[in-house]
Amino acid sequence: MREAVVQTLEEIMIEQHQELTPSQRRLADFILQNPYEAALMSSLKMAERLEVSEATVVRFAQNLGFDGYPALREKLQDQMLHVVRSSERVATMVSEPTENPGTLYEVAAQTAHFLNQLLENVSEDDLQEAIASIEGARQLFIFGEGAPGSLVHHAQFWFSRFGLQVKPITQTGRRFYDHIFQAKEDDVALILAFRRPTSEAMALLEVMDECNGKSILVTDLLNSKMHALATQVLTVRRGPMDTFRPLGPVTALIDAMILGLMRKKGEEAVQGLRRLDDLRQRYQVLYK
Repeated sequence: MREAVVQTLEEIMIEQHQELTPSQRRLADFILQNPYEAALMSSLKMAERLEVSEATVVRFAQNLGFDGYPALREKLQDQMLHVVRSSERVATMVSEPTENPGTLYEVAAQTAHFLNQLLENVSEDDLQEAIASIEGARQLFIFGEGAPGSLVHHAQFWFSRFGLQVKPITQTGRRFYDHIFQAKEDDVALILAFRRPTSEAMALLEVMDECNGKSILVTDLLNSKMHALATQVLTVRRGPMDTFRPLGPVTALIDAMILGLMRKKGEEAVQGLRRLDDLRQRYQVLYK
């Protein structure tokens, strides 16, 4: 007899996401971003935190197939316990023992947890699909604003060294559109968009869709109006949405793209970097 497939809470929320109301989608996104905190919250505390009615929280749980919110919370608690037990190192970090206090420990613990989630949300096949799109781009747009904008220049630094024509974009407002109005069919956009869909992220996705280009959306949102426009979506969670959120998991994904492309290009990438060093040595700036 075939065993029944037991879905995780994340899988249930993804499956039911389109049928949820906007308020219920906020609840789903909050739980996915803050699993440990949510596992300890009552329906009343959850309602107060997200400024919705307690009845909305109860209906949310019922719409996902649970008898009520306590049943949903119990499943979440079971999953968190399993995650903690699955890795002794992560378990130690999450438990936050008193002998290891401090800001560095806190950031390392949170980053470790969300790096673990990154491995669950993005497969090697997903990564290779993104790398193939980037490699074939006539021009690569890389957009990010705020803190993720720092990774735009990091990605540009490496991708341009592999021979790609890269257009980094960190501006918003009027200047943003100067960068994207000439997008063409063979172009690819790598878009870092977290917390909410912005007008700039939506505009770039729409422009790439209209010119039959490709777009790779890196986001922490479970579902949004951006998702339908993107050629590929890579889910990267960074931490609670109302506090400081380390960039470690996003950086890991970008670095995996860089390393993957370097390996795919092989000797071509090595020769390009050697030409760069030869040019620097010629003008005596190699070690300056």
